[in-house]
Amino acid sequence: MRGDIIRVLGAITLLTVANVSAFSNNSNAIYTWEGGRIQWPCPTTKRLVKAAAKYTPKDIIAMACARCGDKTLCAMPRYQNSIPITLGQIYATKKGCDVKFEPFPCWTEQEENNCNSLQSVIDIYATGDYVWVLDNGILNALRSPVQKCLAKVVVYEVKSGKKMKTINLSRYVTEKSRLQYMQVECLKGGQCFVYISDAGNNAVIIYDVSGGRGYRVVLPKAVHHGCRFRDVLYIFLSYHKDGTKLYFTYLGGQHMFAIRTDHLRKGHGGNIEDIGEKPGSYIYIGPDGATGVFFREEGDSNVYFWDTKQCLKKTNFKLVFKSSDGLYATDVFPDHEINRFLLLESDFPGYMEGKAGCGTLHQISLLDGTS
Repeated sequence: MRGDIIRVLGAITLLTVANVSAFSNNSNAIYTWEGGRIQWPCPTTKRLVKAAAKYTPKDIIAMACARCGDKTLCAMPRYQNSIPITLGQIYATKKGCDVKFEPFPCWTEQEENNCNSLQSVIDIYATGDYVWVLDNGILNALRSPVQKCLAKVVVYEVKSGKKMKTINLSRYVTEKSRLQYMQVECLKGGQCFVYISDAGNNAVIIYDVSGGRGYRVVLPKAVHHGCRFRDVLYIFLSYHKDGTKLYFTYLGGQHMFAIRTDHLRKGHGGNIEDIGEKPGSYIYIGPDGATGVFFREEGDSNVYFWDTKQCLKKTNFKLVFKSSDGLYATDVFPDHEINRFLLLESDFPGYMEGKAGCGTLHQISLLDGTS
């Protein structure tokens, strides 16, 4: 579920947020849609899927997106049994409210109960010409979760849709695992490392793609101190002159922590830095690809920005987005084509309460107020 149900509640190229200012999202919306309308290959396919009770538009919700060239890819976790695709695409040239998703990369990759295909995509991350997809393998997660397939990360070439690599995570998870967030760090030589938060084990999974090996680094108990049951473990990368750092914190955790990724890549969790006490309960929705991160306060729809080079204080939090439609941001992601950030919002509290009506309202907007 991009991790689990509580997570629902709750960029290698450098971009700049120096000129970001607060604004109302209405004038900057690129896409607005309800539920999940699908572009079918033919009427027969649609009829067969609907007859099998595998397609109910209002049951589909997008939780994370990535802009890749002329495409916007969105993760649609299979919270219910009526979701035919779990990774959808729309094209950047399409604007307005007539949004229909096509499966990415194809229909075959969306087949339920086929462990060679995607089962439930909970997070995605774009690097250059590739998109990294985190699939937890859990179906019907909202009502009666079933671990249908093993958790995995799948890498696709965006332009061709070719599957480049599948990373089996079975060696690094347990029955307690609750995978939630994924970050990808690619070094100058092309070597890439995947970092995945595992809230159930109070751990971070690290996988060396070139080396074909991984680790599960268990975090100190202090990281989980004071947290609620089944909490959310947020992670995000921050690129500093002295090295890249992975920041991490629980939603209910009192402190923010960080560790240099060169330590994590060695398979140990030593030299963890306590960044300080958080002045509130925050939901982190995406890094800026440099030293900052976007977030919002739990229960609040406004989006803020914090540069990790500054102290963890409210006076250093910058308001960058005022939501006025009763929607809540779940993801911020870069559009490198226009050197801007995009923000995904939805009425997911209504979705969780079964009050979506004809479908959950979604909106993707430019974060800086320009188009």
